[in-house]
Amino acid sequence: MSGCCSPNYRKSVNEKEEQINHKGKEKLPLFAKIIIILITAGGLLAAFLAK
Repeated sequence: MSGCCSPNYRKSVNEKEEQINHKGKEKLPLFAKIIIILITAGGLLAAFLAK
């Protein structure tokens, strides 16, 4: 039995949804961390060159 009436259908859909959500959660924080590091490094460089 496969399809929407299968007992395992809901389980497989939930597993796929969890995998997609997990992938989405990892990308944004990494991107945000890179931006924060670049801004901080730029600020430190600007402060160093201003002296």
